[in-house]
Amino acid sequence: MKKLLLATSVALTATSASAVDLGYGLSLGGDVDVNYITGVEDWAMDFTPSLGFNAYGTMFTAETTIDILELDSGDDIFTGIDFKAEYELTSMISAYGEVSSDKDFEFSDITLGATFSF
Repeated sequence: MKKLLLATSVALTATSASAVDLGYGLSLGGDVDVNYITGVEDWAMDFTPSLGFNAYGTMFTAETTIDILELDSGDDIFTGIDFKAEYELTSMISAYGEVSSDKDFEFSDITLGATFSF
């Protein structure tokens, strides 16, 4: 039974969904991550809705993560929002900045960086 559930979760996470283009540079999307941790035999299912805005070559995104398996626990499911701005310098190099808030909208430190992909 565990192998069947594991295979199902892998199949679900292997499917990718693209964001819906709302026009005027706005996009709306989401991501579902289902995984099984073997050492503690625990399942996890997270839903991450996101909203993006593309202006002048810079992609601004805001997203939050919701633990689907804990929806009926009575705990507060909102944990905060992650904000990110990313600008593609070349086809291989992007610069980005990101900051996160907690559920009370108290912000963490700002992270600035660059990514190199090949």
